[in-house]
Amino acid sequence: MDIRGIWKVREVHVPTPEGEMVFTPDNPPTDERFEGSAELMQYRTEFAEDGVLNTLMFVPEEMREEAAKHGAVVREDGYAAVESTAWKEENGKFYYDTKIEGEVLGEKVDSFAEIPVTEDGYLLYSFGMIILERV
Repeated sequence: MDIRGIWKVREVHVPTPEGEMVFTPDNPPTDERFEGSAELMQYRTEFAEDGVLNTLMFVPEEMREEAAKHGAVVREDGYAAVESTAWKEENGKFYYDTKIEGEVLGEKVDSFAEIPVTEDGYLLYSFGMIILERV
C-alpha cells in the first residue's frame, strides 16, 4: 500500500471516565471539554513524497493574507501546515516521528510510532486514537 497523499479524519476516539467516545465529522462533539477533538476533525494529514508528514489546516480565503503576515504558507488548495514531522516505511510498515524522547532502563526510546493499516485501508494514527481515510 502507498500512503502518500492527503488523508482526512474518519473518527476520533477519546477516552473518558465514562468509557471511550467516538466522534466523526458527521457526529462532532458538542461538549466544551472535547473542543480539541472537534478541531482535529477539520485537519488533513499529508504524507509527502519527501518523507515529511504535514498536519494541514484549512485557511478561509478572507484570512489568508493575515495568515501570510504571520508566516503561514497557504497552499493553492487553501491549506497550511500547522505541524510537520517525519514519516517512513520499513519492511512494509509505516511509522511517524512522535518527537517523544525518553529512556527506559537507561536505553533511549525510539521516537517513531507505527501507523497500522486496517483491512479496509484506513490508517490508525496517533496510537489508534485517530482513524484516517484517504481524501
